[in-house]
Amino acid sequence: MATAKPLTKISDTADLRDLRRLYLKDWPRHCVGFFWLDNYLRWLQQNPGLKHLTFYTLDNDWQSDGLFILVHRYQLFFSNLSGNKSNLELALRLLDWSGGFKVSAIQEKHHFIYKELVKELNLIMDREMNTIMYRMPFEEAQKLEIDCPEGYYLDRVRLEHAELINDLWSARHPGSLKLIQMLIENNNNMGLYEEESGVLCAWCLRLQSGFLGALEVLSTHQRRGLGLIVTAAIAKAIATDLEQDVTALVNMNNMAACRVFEKLKFKLIRGKHFYWSMIKPKGFGQISWPNNE
Repeated sequence: MATAKPLTKISDTADLRDLRRLYLKDWPRHCVGFFWLDNYLRWLQQNPGLKHLTFYTLDNDWQSDGLFILVHRYQLFFSNLSGNKSNLELALRLLDWSGGFKVSAIQEKHHFIYKELVKELNLIMDREMNTIMYRMPFEEAQKLEIDCPEGYYLDRVRLEHAELINDLWSARHPGSLKLIQMLIENNNNMGLYEEESGVLCAWCLRLQSGFLGALEVLSTHQRRGLGLIVTAAIAKAIATDLEQDVTALVNMNNMAACRVFEKLKFKLIRGKHFYWSMIKPKGFGQISWPNNE
């Protein structure tokens, strides 16, 4: 009688680096999986004791199809290279869903698997969003010209700004303040400041997925093109510092964000959609995660 395949952890960083290498195949087809792995490998290099982070695969076999599930705090990402249903579905079934998850960057090829799983396991989906993807090769992003207007200057966002950024973030949720703090501390980011007052007027962060996110301009400073400037600046910083392509997911109805990326000559990846959703904990409450964990 065949033994059921177990869900197993990938604990060796050397294995994670080899797994990341698999996602370079047919670039940029698998870039999203690559960026998730690359982000956390860089975080682990800076902080080997990073809490609440687990990588899973099925039966210790990540080599054959690049199958992995990443859980960090309450966030979940999953991927394989082929889009094959059976092993990915089995691995997701073996995951403990009782605490709920924010499920991020669900690729269209995996979306049906995910929706069927939600139905069969009687999971409660709080909300779901369909997004489109923009991309700029790093060679092009390195050439972006940044024209900072008079009276402003560009600099990194500081940790003291985390609460402001979280408060204005359209995707904020319980536990997201700590996420914002980690993104500020560990990833490329960019802020636009008033020279005279030192006030942070606009900002953009790089999420764990590699996508640009939390792009915001204070209401007092909108309609001045500041969002365009800060987006161009962080794109150039990522391309220069990491020599990596720059990507962004945009909600399909966010025409203002679409215009920003189109003005900067980002390429819309036509026909490619990504989804994110919130799965409620068993008992139908909301995901609850301490802000300091």
